[in-house]
Amino acid sequence: MAFVDFHVHTTVSDGMVEAEEVLKLAESCGIGVLAITDHNETPNLAPLQEKHPNLRLVQGCEFSCKYLNRKGEEKELHIVGLGFDPEHPLIREVLRKNQPNRRPYVEAILEKLRGLNIHIGSYEELVSQYPKSRHVGRTHIAMKMHELGYVQSTDEAFDEYIGGFGKRRAYVDNPLHYVSPEECVTAIRAAGGVAVLAHLYYYCLEEGEQRSLLRRFKELAGDRGAMETDYAAYDGEQRKALRLLAEEYDLIPSAASDFHGKHPGETLAHGYKEENFRPLLQALSILPVRHSPERMTE
Repeated sequence: MAFVDFHVHTTVSDGMVEAEEVLKLAESCGIGVLAITDHNETPNLAPLQEKHPNLRLVQGCEFSCKYLNRKGEEKELHIVGLGFDPEHPLIREVLRKNQPNRRPYVEAILEKLRGLNIHIGSYEELVSQYPKSRHVGRTHIAMKMHELGYVQSTDEAFDEYIGGFGKRRAYVDNPLHYVSPEECVTAIRAAGGVAVLAHLYYYCLEEGEQRSLLRRFKELAGDRGAMETDYAAYDGEQRKALRLLAEEYDLIPSAASDFHGKHPGETLAHGYKEENFRPLLQALSILPVRHSPERMTE
């Protein structure tokens, strides 16, 4: 178990690589512990675990939440659940609420793109191109735009057209009403899991808002709370800052490639060493907790 990764995606949600192939890629990178964290989905891991006995699979899910910031603005927040019982009634209720009909949302984006003379097909055509995905959405739109030559990369599709933080030329407000962070974290804890605050910088929050979020998240998660400190898209300075925040707010550090397989050469080989994430492995009961020997008294 040399390396770990607690945040990867497959074709079950918006990843481009099937689960079996993701596991083979992980093994080739020397990863010993892996969490498949598809969006608002909890696939059955037992058949995969049976075929890959040398890879420890952790039950995972990246839950979408709607978070109200201090200005009363609604933000989409992602919380990764790890090591929980996927059949717990509170988890099933969160998933039920988080799996609405996405078709009107996707069609609204396609309509805006057509207004910009970008024609990538209909909703039905997107679904037919990605038949194994239960989460057809913006990632698939971006892939199709790249495939047809409208953009040079999927990142450009988000930055220029459909992302919430770029030029937003074809952006559509997400009408989907996800659960609150309170409901999500409560469900994860009740189901015996660890709640991980995902990719803090993704939300474009000011420092004061970041700290407000971290305080609230710690209150909700207690000793079962973690945050992604080592995230593939962040540079060394950002990771260092996140580790300091995790220490300050007493949150367990986690490692995330956030692998989707969207880009040529995208890899799982990020070198997240097991020894650097021992507290999370202990919280997930993968490694035993080390107890300090009692101090001798005279």
